[in-house]
Amino acid sequence: MIIGRRPLLAGATAALLGGATRAAAAPFNVPIRLTDRRVLVEGTFNGDRAFLLALDTGGQMGLINSGVAEAIGLKKIGSRRLRLAWGHTDYSVFQAKNVMLGGRVRLATLELAGIERDLGDGAVGSLPAWVLTLADGELDFDAGVWRAHEGGLPALPGATRFDKAIVQKGATADKRFLFADAALNGRSFRFGLDTGMPNYSRIYRKTAEAAGLWDAPRWSPAAPRGETRVIRPDRIELAGATIERPLIQMRDTPDWEEFDTGIIGLPILRLFNIATSNRDGAVFLTRNRQSPQPAEYNRAGLWVERAGSGVVAGVVGAGSPAEKAGIEAGDRLSGMTFETLIQQTSGPAGTVLPLTVERGGAARTVSLVLEDFL
Repeated sequence: MIIGRRPLLAGATAALLGGATRAAAAPFNVPIRLTDRRVLVEGTFNGDRAFLLALDTGGQMGLINSGVAEAIGLKKIGSRRLRLAWGHTDYSVFQAKNVMLGGRVRLATLELAGIERDLGDGAVGSLPAWVLTLADGELDFDAGVWRAHEGGLPALPGATRFDKAIVQKGATADKRFLFADAALNGRSFRFGLDTGMPNYSRIYRKTAEAAGLWDAPRWSPAAPRGETRVIRPDRIELAGATIERPLIQMRDTPDWEEFDTGIIGLPILRLFNIATSNRDGAVFLTRNRQSPQPAEYNRAGLWVERAGSGVVAGVVGAGSPAEKAGIEAGDRLSGMTFETLIQQTSGPAGTVLPLTVERGGAARTVSLVLEDFL
């Protein structure tokens, strides 16, 4: 299938690669791989060697490691201001041509923002949301395949349909995103679907307040600056399935105006096959055979910051082991390096962190024991 970069599928040309023939109803099957943190697809740029790319259904623009882009000779065509997880700034934009995905689907051109890093699990870049909306298709995590259908989706037994769920959020065609309705502690909201958010789902203050979660009695601080609160709601109900006590993040203000209610990230989305019907703007979710991943979070409930050559407590989570140990924001901490302390706070329950806590010139010894307190 060859897809020109168009606002919609209309006008795009589709053809078989290599002159093969097939039945009209057969899809183009692009292999994908679901890891702990990413949905990966193999891609080549203008016939060069293959690289792994992450499918990012919350991404407005594709990304690529700038070093890789320069090494394979991608043309730099300008810059663009983007709000990414690691910075709201201007990024160089590279243009890739003849982008082949899984040896089956070809994009005539693709613009990618250059970043100074890989994306984990071997991915040197990402594909934005609009790639999945140019053709009707299914992300089948059980089968490990993205099926692109020229003639429309087949019947999807057991799927839940969400109408008006492929949404244009702005004037340009690259601002098209996927949405679905989910109930959070019994209250229904429409959330963005973001396979590029690897660790958590996220809600914002107005949603958290409406669901009765903003003043949760127990939470753990997270980036940036400990301002994010990690909590466990009682449940999230999505597409006929109930996810009990998932870990989610709460933030005061939305990170992106497109997702001002909140975002369902990969830890939950991995439990569903995702299908898109571009012709009528519908999204379908089907509970698959995948299992939830083990929970990882700051089990100390302690956000630490550098203070010169030392370490101080920045934020202490409510109901956390750090709070129980009497640690307060501003306390000076010693006993391990800054880097070691950060690493250890996300260790397994029962881990003991031997610390010296200093406040007002008085020091005391604390054995901070990590707990599954959320």
